[in-house]
Amino acid sequence: MKPVVMDTTKGLRILIRNFEMRDIKRVMEIEEEAFLEGDKDLYIELYREWQEGFIVAEVDGMVIGFTVLVLTPEEEGRVFALAVDSRFRGKGVGRALLKAAFNLLRRYKIGFVRLEVRVSNRVAQQLYRSMGFVETGFVPFYYKDGEAALLMRKVL
Repeated sequence: MKPVVMDTTKGLRILIRNFEMRDIKRVMEIEEEAFLEGDKDLYIELYREWQEGFIVAEVDGMVIGFTVLVLTPEEEGRVFALAVDSRFRGKGVGRALLKAAFNLLRRYKIGFVRLEVRVSNRVAQQLYRSMGFVETGFVPFYYKDGEAALLMRKVL
């Protein structure tokens, strides 16, 4: 994707661009803070599989959020990960990253996108619902710590 400068819905000016290998340390800091369950090797593998599907948001040259998309065997998009630095949460960064992801998937003629979200993560669930995702299932003990996941899906 071409890098794009935009104002979020909350008035924060950000740059949305593709991930570059030099971003991995910062991505891992955000990932760990958000309690996601990926690791550096997994993110690098996903980047190598579909470089365009790894998108970051930055402010003043610092990565403040990211999303990783994968294409499923069912020819759907999947939001594998979405995280925003805690200092920038609630400022529209996650929404902007999702919009960029949806645009990318549409360019590839993908009709649906899905994701899993912790049942305890009400803030993320609210964001996803506000962007058109609907709950499609429930998976007990989905995460390493035993927490369940809600499955959500959106028509693009």
